[in-house]
Amino acid sequence: NWQPGHPLDPATTMGTLIDCAHADSVHSFIREGESKGQLLLDGRNAELAAAIGPTIFVDVDPNASLSREEIFGPVLVVTRFTSEEQALQLANDSQYGLGAAVWTRDLSRAHRMSRRLKAGSVFVNNYNDGDMTVPFGGYKQSGNGRDKSLHALEKFTELKTIWISLEA
Repeated sequence: NWQPGHPLDPATTMGTLIDCAHADSVHSFIREGESKGQLLLDGRNAELAAAIGPTIFVDVDPNASLSREEIFGPVLVVTRFTSEEQALQLANDSQYGLGAAVWTRDLSRAHRMSRRLKAGSVFVNNYNDGDMTVPFGGYKQSGNGRDKSLHALEKFTELKTIWISLEA
């Protein structure tokens, strides 16, 4: 049970978005989605506009901006599919590729789908797990290189060799 609200309120389990401008952007996606899809769960908060709770849409056109843009808010668009191929086509038909998830009881399907998804991180039967020792970053227009892990350490440092003679 996600309870959006003021970050200092102990009852809050999900804080506000970063600022009002970003909240306005997320609200505009939600308003657009109301006209282009079925709003299943409305997480808007009348008392605190930047405290948006989980919002879920179903049956949105896969070409609508709600389906294609990175919203960076608690908005989920559920798209129905009838085959693995269609699911892969829908998931990979994007300029972004930060993360993807596969939910299945079939381990072979999990491996097969994970290999073919064009995303920097693929989660199976979970989402947003992580570890500082594992590289994090996206494909295509999502990200620039990898954060976390030794890959990031190498990216953000420069090597230097210093030779010192102790006989001087």
